[in-house]
Amino acid sequence: MTAVDLDDFGTCHTLSTSARSVQVVSGSAALVLYSGAGCTGAYPWGTGSLAQFDLPWPVLSYRVVPA
Repeated sequence: MTAVDLDDFGTCHTLSTSARSVQVVSGSAALVLYSGAGCTGAYPWGTGSLAQFDLPWPVLSYRVVPA
Protein backbone atom coordinates (compact mmCIF):
# COMPACT_ATOMS: atom_id res chain seq x y z
CA MET A 1 0.00 0.00 0.00
CA THR A 2 1.20 3.49 -0.87
CA ALA A 3 -0.32 6.58 0.74
CA VAL A 4 -0.20 9.67 -1.45
CA ASP A 5 -0.36 13.36 -0.59
CA LEU A 6 -3.61 14.49 -2.22
CA ASP A 7 -2.63 18.15 -1.69
CA ASP A 8 0.46 17.87 -3.96
CA PHE A 9 -1.25 18.92 -7.20
CA GLY A 10 0.58 18.59 -10.51
CA THR A 11 3.77 16.84 -9.36
CA CYS A 12 4.62 13.56 -11.08
CA HIS A 13 5.40 10.75 -8.63
CA THR A 14 7.01 7.44 -9.65
CA LEU A 15 6.19 4.42 -7.47
CA SER A 16 8.89 2.00 -6.29
CA THR A 17 6.62 -0.95 -7.18
CA SER A 18 3.65 -1.03 -9.53
CA ALA A 19 0.10 -0.62 -8.20
CA ARG A 20 -2.82 -2.85 -9.25
CA SER A 21 -5.65 -1.09 -7.41
CA VAL A 22 -6.55 2.39 -6.19
CA GLN A 23 -8.66 4.01 -3.49
CA VAL A 24 -9.22 7.78 -3.38
CA VAL A 25 -11.21 9.49 -0.64
CA SER A 26 -11.20 13.24 -1.18
CA GLY A 27 -13.69 15.92 -2.02
CA SER A 28 -11.26 17.94 -4.11
CA ALA A 29 -8.52 15.70 -5.57
CA ALA A 30 -8.31 12.89 -8.10
CA LEU A 31 -5.41 10.92 -9.62
CA VAL A 32 -4.17 10.41 -13.15
CA LEU A 33 -2.35 7.07 -13.24
CA TYR A 34 0.31 6.11 -15.79
CA SER A 35 1.67 2.71 -16.82
CA GLY A 36 5.22 4.06 -17.20
CA ALA A 37 7.62 5.78 -14.85
CA GLY A 38 7.80 9.58 -14.98
CA CYS A 39 4.10 9.92 -15.89
CA THR A 40 4.51 8.25 -19.27
CA GLY A 41 2.48 5.57 -20.97
CA ALA A 42 0.05 5.20 -23.82
CA TYR A 43 -3.22 5.25 -21.84
CA PRO A 44 -3.37 7.42 -18.70
CA TRP A 45 -6.18 6.38 -16.34
CA GLY A 46 -8.10 9.01 -14.36
CA THR A 47 -9.95 8.46 -11.09
CA GLY A 48 -12.68 10.47 -9.46
CA SER A 49 -12.40 12.08 -6.03
CA LEU A 50 -14.22 9.10 -4.48
CA ALA A 51 -13.01 5.91 -6.13
CA GLN A 52 -12.03 2.34 -5.31
CA PHE A 53 -11.29 -0.25 -7.99
CA ASP A 54 -8.81 -2.69 -9.46
CA LEU A 55 -6.82 -1.21 -12.33
CA PRO A 56 -6.90 -2.71 -15.85
CA TRP A 57 -3.06 -2.76 -15.90
CA PRO A 58 -0.22 -2.06 -13.44
CA VAL A 59 0.65 1.61 -12.94
CA LEU A 60 4.10 2.99 -12.13
CA SER A 61 3.42 6.70 -11.65
CA TYR A 62 0.70 9.20 -10.86
CA ARG A 63 -0.18 12.89 -10.73
CA VAL A 64 -2.70 14.52 -8.35
CA VAL A 65 -5.21 16.74 -10.17
CA PRO A 66 -8.23 18.80 -9.08
CA ALA A 67 -11.45 16.79 -9.06
